[in-house]
Amino acid sequence: MNWYYGIGLFSISTLAGFGGIYLHGRLTRDVKVLLAFSGAYLFALAIMHLLPEIYIHLGHEAGYYVLGGFIIQMVMDYFSRGVEHGHVHHHVGDKMTFPLSLFISLILHSIIEGLPLGGGFDHSHGGHQFETESLLVGLAIHKIPEALALAAILYHVFAKKKKVMLHVGIYALATPLGMFLGHTILDESNMDVTRVYSIILSLAVGIFLHVSTTIIFEADEDHRLSWRKALAIILGLTLVLFI
Repeated sequence: MNWYYGIGLFSISTLAGFGGIYLHGRLTRDVKVLLAFSGAYLFALAIMHLLPEIYIHLGHEAGYYVLGGFIIQMVMDYFSRGVEHGHVHHHVGDKMTFPLSLFISLILHSIIEGLPLGGGFDHSHGGHQFETESLLVGLAIHKIPEALALAAILYHVFAKKKKVMLHVGIYALATPLGMFLGHTILDESNMDVTRVYSIILSLAVGIFLHVSTTIIFEADEDHRLSWRKALAIILGLTLVLFI
C-alpha cells in the first residue's frame, strides 16, 4: 500500500478544515465551483473507466454491488444531511449540539471511499495502478469542500477551534483507515483477489455516482445553473478524457 496517498489525503482534509473554521458556515462561490468540478470528475471517471473495468471482472453481477453502494450512500446521506455535497445551510445559526449521526456517517463514507485505494493495483494487472492514481486525484479534490463543510458545522458546536480541528483530524484519518482496511482485506482474502477488489470498487463507485450526480444536478439557490458551475462541470468531465 502506498502510504503517501493516505498522508496526502489526510493533509488536504486537515488544511481544508482550517479554512472551514474561518468560513463560519459560508461556502463561497469558488468552493461550490470546486465541488462541481470534483463531482463531474468522479462521475466521468466512474462511467468511462471504473465501471467498464468492474463489469469485465464481475459481469452483470457488478450492477448489484454498484446499486448497493448507491443505496448505502442514500442512507448515509440522510444522517450526514448532505455534507458530502458541501451542504451546511441546515446547521448555520444558533449554538448546536454535537451532530453525532452526521459525524459517524461522514466517517463511514470516507472509509468506503478509501477502500479501493488500499493497494488493489498491487494484486492485479497494471490497469489498477491507473485507476488508483486517477481516483486519488478526484478524492483529493472532493475532500476539500467536504472538510470545509464539516469544519464550518463544527464551528457552531464547539467554542474552541482546537476541538474543531481535533474532530476534523479524526475525520481526516477515515480515508487512510479505509485504505488500510482495503489493503488488509485483499491480503488476507482466500478468494480471487481481482474479484474482491472489483467488489470493493463497485461499492465505492455506487457512492461516487450518488454524490456526483447530486452535486451536478443540484441547482443554485435561485434554481438555476450558474455559468461558473456549468463550466466547472464541463472541465471536470473533459479532464477524464485526457487521462
